[in-house]
Amino acid sequence: MLYITACLKIISDKDLNEIMKEFKKLEEETNKEEGCIQFHAYPLEPSERKIMLWEIWENEEAVKVHFTKKHTKDVQKQELTEVEWILKSNVSE
Repeated sequence: MLYITACLKIISDKDLNEIMKEFKKLEEETNKEEGCIQFHAYPLEPSERKIMLWEIWENEEAVKVHFTKKHTKDVQKQELTEVEWILKSNVSE
């Protein structure tokens, strides 16, 4: 399994609630993807304007496929956030 934790810095002037609506739609669709075990997006303290992603995937290939999906591309093209940092951990049983 592949565990990913990412911190996204909000770069858009949009309201945090509007941005989170987009990320909750992304979360809902991503959790339906084959190879996705769990995908969760949540905001940090509103004044920080950051979003945390917690993800568990079956493998790296599933993550690669995720970035080809319409729902992922739709959020990316809005340029709401940029990756501040990302941690990945491959865990084999």
